[in-house]
Formats: sequence, C-alpha cells, structure tokens
Amino acid sequence: MNTILVIDDDKAIIESFQELFKNQHKILTAYNYEEARRVLDSENIDLIFLDYRIPGDDGLTILKNIKRSHKNLKIIFITGFGDEETIINSISLGAYDYIEKPLDIDKIISLTEKIFKNTMEQDTVKLLDDEKIEDYSIKKFIGKNASVQELLKSIGRLINADISILITGESGTGKELVAKILHYNSVRKSEPFIAINCSGVSENLIDNELFGHEAQAFTGASSIKKGKLEEAGGGTVFLDEIGDMPFSIQSKLLRVLQEREFHRLGGNKTVKLKANIIAATNKNLEESVNSGRFRNDLFFRIKVASLDIPPLRNRKDDIALLTDYFLKAANKRFNKEVKGVSVKILDEFNKYDWPGNVRELENVIFNICVATENEIIDITDMPAYILNYSSENDIFDKFIEEFAEKFKGKENLFPFLVEQLESRLIITIGEKMNYNKTAMSKILGISRITLNKKMNS
Repeated sequence: MNTILVIDDDKAIIESFQELFKNQHKILTAYNYEEARRVLDSENIDLIFLDYRIPGDDGLTILKNIKRSHKNLKIIFITGFGDEETIINSISLGAYDYIEKPLDIDKIISLTEKIFKNTMEQDTVKLLDDEKIEDYSIKKFIGKNASVQELLKSIGRLINADISILITGESGTGKELVAKILHYNSVRKSEPFIAINCSGVSENLIDNELFGHEAQAFTGASSIKKGKLEEAGGGTVFLDEIGDMPFSIQSKLLRVLQEREFHRLGGNKTVKLKANIIAATNKNLEESVNSGRFRNDLFFRIKVASLDIPPLRNRKDDIALLTDYFLKAANKRFNKEVKGVSVKILDEFNKYDWPGNVRELENVIFNICVATENEIIDITDMPAYILNYSSENDIFDKFIEEFAEKFKGKENLFPFLVEQLESRLIITIGEKMNYNKTAMSKILGISRITLNKKMNS
C-alpha cells in the first residue's frame, strides 16, 4: 500500500481523495505547509497532491520547498481551470503533472496508477537505470531471433549517422533502450541523453519543456529556463511517443528541424539546435498522417532512418534467452540464488502472447524471483493470468484441430464455422442468462439491437 499526502484546506476535496483511494492507498492530509512539513518529517510519502490556493501559503513556494528537501518525490499540482501560467510555473519547479478543478476523477486515478507503476519498475525492475553509461553496448538488446539480428545490424549502421531516427514498436519492446544504445555508442556519448515523453502533456507545458523561456516571459518566470533541446547540447533528444505530440507543437518542431535553431518562449535570441533527434512511437504514424492527426512533412523529417522493433510474440525463440538474462539480473538485485526455471514454465511462457512484450516478461521474472523460495521456478510460482491464458488457448486449439479434422473435405469452412458457432453461442448464453437480453448483450459484447437481429434471423 502506497502513502499519499493531500495538501488542501478544502475538507470536501480531502474527503473525495479518502473515498477514492479507500482500501487501496494510505491517505494522509495537511491543511497548510507547516502540517505538511511535519507529515513529511515523520512519514514515508510516495505521492503528493498539492492545491495551489492554501490560506496563508503560496502553493508554488510550498512546491519549491518540498522539492528542495525531497527531490525525487512526485507532486501533482491542483489548480483552477485554465490557469496556464500557474501550471507552467509548477512544472518548471518540478511538479510531475497537474489536475484542474473541478477534479477529474479518471485523470487522478490514471496519474496515480502511472506514477506507482513507474516507481515499482524503477525500484525493482528497471535494471538499466542503475548501469553505467559504458554498459549500454549493443549486446544489451538480447536476442538471437533473425528479426532481432537484422535490427542489431541496422542499429550498428546508424550509430554514428547524424540524422533523425524514428523507432517504432509496441509498448515494452525496448524503444528507449535502442535509443540509448544509439547514443552511448556514438561520438555524442559524452553529451547528455535527454528523454521527453510527449504523451498526455498539454500544449503549453510541452512547449516550455522543449524550448524553455526567457525571464519575464510570463507571470512568475523570474529567470531564464533552458528547454530540453538546449540542455541536450551536442547530445541526443529522445522524443518518446511522438505520435501524441500536440499538432501546434508539431509545426514548431518541424521548423526547428528544418532551420536547426529556435527561440525560447518570450525571447528573440536565436538558440542553435546541436543535438540529434531520435523519436519513438507505438502508433502507426502513417495512419495518423492520413487521418490528419500528424503532419506529413514532420513524419518524413523525423523518419530519415527508421528502426522497427518486433513484438515478443514474433520472437518467442528468444524467450528462454531473455528469461535467463532477467533471472540473473533479479538474483543480483535481490541477493537471491534462483538457479533456473522448469521446462513447464518455458512451455507456458511460449504459449502466452506477451502483450506487454519484453518489459512484461522482465516484470514477471523479477516479481517471481522476489516471492519464491524455490531454487527452480516452477508452475506454482507462475502468475495465474498466464496459466489461465494458456488454458484458454488449449481449449481453442483442441476445438479447431477437431473441427478441421472432421470437416476437412468440406468447402467454405469459414462462413460455416461462424454460422454454427454464433447460433450455438447465443443459445448457450441465453439458457444460462434465462434469456435476459441485457445480460446476454453484455456478455456477448454486442448491442441489444444486434442481438435481436441475430436471434430473429
């Protein structure tokens, strides 16, 4: 259970947080900075929600003071709707993100889950964050699969290519790892590698994050703030999830890539872009271009070269190799002596499709290694959702095998199969639900109108 501190003088808001996270997280409260400071001195806080308007205190000053003594503590700023200057100031002072009043419950839950998930991965899984720069060799991308070997060859060819590179692949495939391999093995390795997540950030915030601002650019901007493009110097800027970048910022980025220069917000001084740009996305950018969500000219500007990382389900021959690698890493991290995994475990791993890709496999191995007392990981250590997935697949595999054998001489098998399955499934679910059409449509995942048509056809 994580501990959340809510700093707000509004009793209704505090009660909302207490009700929202009841039985999930420990909620502590403070009505002003002095109370918050006492809580921080006595408790181990994982996340803070801080209201901007605290009687007798300045929310931005509180934010600054907390970050001074708790540098890595995640703080989400609560502010009034449309108060963009306050939002920008809060982010520049180290706030993780912001929420506006009236509070969006879905956003609060989403941000909280994201923060705690990322914290867990950083604390228990993300081995690479603790490694030295020289350890980002091309060998860090584990795999003997043919598609991986072709990818590694392409990475090798692009390491010192001074061009924009687009890395594509599903979440968890290792896009940031590839970007770091490209950077730390290039002539730029002594310069900074700076990553920016373009997903879920407002237009004004990402504008300030990329380009920085001059003193007095807006109320509260007391000094110059360099943007990430400037801070990177001659290093690398990694634009993660670029497919989610706001359209207006896409135009600015395009101009920067064309001219290799930009201005800080509120200023006229020209700043040269010295860094190389590597972008990544889990989206199909060509579809985004066709639908008007992504600029066609920017797409070609960032895709001077491209690398596509295959999902783990398409390289299952690497699962044993990756499992061994992550197991050794987990032993080292947690001071364990797990010697290996059983053949049954590898068999179950190979049946599973790994929607979270390599990151999911890494998490599974680390979590098992933490919990197990066995020298050899076996079925009893396996997460239930993977075993259940395999069991479901076994049922369908057996059914399809028997169906294909029984009707192997019949033509037009596909429409025949769909027709037979559909009618039998509706009848079976109907009998179980006493033909309650609302319950039936929910289980079947179709509307009542569609269900009525199918039942009457």
